[in-house]
Amino acid sequence: MSRGRRRRRGPGSARGANRGGPRRRIIITSVDPTGQVNSSRPTIRAYVEDRYGSLLSRHDIDVYLDGQAMRFSYGRSSGRLTCPPTGSLSSGTHTVEIEASTDDGVGRKRWTFNVKK
Repeated sequence: MSRGRRRRRGPGSARGANRGGPRRRIIITSVDPTGQVNSSRPTIRAYVEDRYGSLLSRHDIDVYLDGQAMRFSYGRSSGRLTCPPTGSLSSGTHTVEIEASTDDGVGRKRWTFNVKK
């Protein structure tokens, strides 16, 4: 691996497992939108939280819409993530993926919604 590139660590990585404490469990809930959406500019929402109450940083989280990285806001104390629409989506199925990772844990959530104009 080249120097300067950070390697993502999955849930089975030794680095988190050898730290002595419980592994962090990051949960992603209340995802939206789901199902059929009549707007071509929906706002993506979710809650991203550490199950054990540790605060996550915005820098611990990535949001993708149809494989493209998205800008988002994140309320550290509330766990609320909001990704405002950045453009008009075409009719059809779209995929959202949220990944949150720290040295001690990882959480991923992937879902789809359908835009009907």
